[in-house]
Amino acid sequence: MRDPATGTGLERQRERRRVWLVAALFAITALALHWWRLQVLTASYDQGIFLQVLWNTARGHWFESTLSSQLSTPVVHDGALPVLGYRRLGQHFTPMLALWAPLVALLGAWALPLVQVGLITGAGLVLHRLAEILLAPVLARLVAWSYFGANALIGPTLGNFTDLCQLPLAFFALMLGLRQQRTWLIAIAALVIPLIREDTGVLLVAVAIWMLVRQRERWRLALLLALYGGGWVLLCTTVLMPLFSEDSSRRFMVENFGQYLGERDQASSLEVLGHVLAQPVLVLRELVSPPLQTLLYLLGQSLPLALVPLVSIDSWLLAGPSLLGLFLAQGDNDPLSINIRYTLLVVPGLFSGTVFWWHRRGGRVPARRWRSLWLGCIVLSLLFTLTSNPNRSLSFLIPDSIQPWVYSSPARQWQHGRAAQRALAVIPPDASVSANTPLVPWLAQRPALVRFPRGHRYRDRQGIEREVDWIAVDLGWLRHYGRAFPSDRRKLERAIRTLVELSDRYRPLRVEDGVVVLQHRRHPPDDAEAGQADADLKRLLSRLQAEV
Repeated sequence: MRDPATGTGLERQRERRRVWLVAALFAITALALHWWRLQVLTASYDQGIFLQVLWNTARGHWFESTLSSQLSTPVVHDGALPVLGYRRLGQHFTPMLALWAPLVALLGAWALPLVQVGLITGAGLVLHRLAEILLAPVLARLVAWSYFGANALIGPTLGNFTDLCQLPLAFFALMLGLRQQRTWLIAIAALVIPLIREDTGVLLVAVAIWMLVRQRERWRLALLLALYGGGWVLLCTTVLMPLFSEDSSRRFMVENFGQYLGERDQASSLEVLGHVLAQPVLVLRELVSPPLQTLLYLLGQSLPLALVPLVSIDSWLLAGPSLLGLFLAQGDNDPLSINIRYTLLVVPGLFSGTVFWWHRRGGRVPARRWRSLWLGCIVLSLLFTLTSNPNRSLSFLIPDSIQPWVYSSPARQWQHGRAAQRALAVIPPDASVSANTPLVPWLAQRPALVRFPRGHRYRDRQGIEREVDWIAVDLGWLRHYGRAFPSDRRKLERAIRTLVELSDRYRPLRVEDGVVVLQHRRHPPDDAEAGQADADLKRLLSRLQAEV
């Protein structure tokens, strides 16, 4: 006999159509915003890194990236030059990324938004399928709507591409396989999760802990998942990643967990774990510090689910290990920001745990007042997302700053983006380039690309030092944001100084709406407009120097 909580067939079909409609709206909107971000130059450095990694992988140079090399320990700490042939696997061990290289070879820069939005949308549908099995149709629909309305999901989805976009789908597939006892689905999902990134095996450990509490009869499978997930994390961080570089021990461990290491400037993951366990008082302080930001983060994650995860043991078990890692970490990229990629480590556990929380209470439709409250929470989450302008994806609607006022109309953004594309069109597809952040995604499909003004030199595969063939700088973008953001103002000042210093080695060929493209003087001039561009650049630099 059918559990009355699961509803009738007609009711299930009706609610399923509503979920698919919201999923389609989510996907179409997200893809449109990604298209807009690329057109108006609000996509940035990480988008370029992943595009270059996959573009190189598709051509047989697996996981190579000069953009990643510029973030490596030798460059950041030792003052070395970026290297052509550097493999990003020393920074993040992400073998699953290779799956998308053929799509990048086919679609270029547009492949990454399709992959990210497609995987995130698909994950929501798998979550709904899991909820359908356990809950009443209306309740399952509300869970799915909560997912597509979550600030913690929309923010990173609208940002630069991230390898973690693969995680929700794999996690929900694993939970679905466990519920339906489908061995093949469990095996595939469990195999994939640790291969997404070196730290995602922690989620298998979380699932194992949850199983030992909720499904004790399956303790053998739980132990297997824990050993594979936890063992893979240790294998990656202590054995595999050091084969490619010292970035994990000398940079990422120190930057993220340096508060536990004292004066040490290098540590493996096992050493970090030992230092953390040896300082319980510091750990307790870090778990709640800063208290207001920690509380707001938990509320933001839980809001679209009507705060149920805060009282759900299942949610704490499934998301707890990921939350622990975020609370204990530090770094330049705030791990407690609701709009960046790290939230994707937490979202799957919170939503799965909420499904099981409702299931343990009969899985039936809550009272109308509760449903109205839940819908209000989803709307509030969407409003917070809108007003936060995640990753500047909504800058055509929301000002980037109120005081001082920084806003650019859609028409002005489009005009500037088209001017940048016209200027970049003079750069040959295989030429080496140094470009500043907003131009990086448009130039990433080439072997040698570094970030300006941090560098205009690199080492080729033979170790020979070379200067890039071209420099591309969006001074207009820096001027626009520099009015309100000190970091952009400093970048503008440094860019101006560097262009002046390099004027004897690079000649300007294009100056359009503040976008400057220069060619190395070792190449003969091949553009009749070079003389006019030189005069335009001098006027532009003179005006900007007066402003800054």
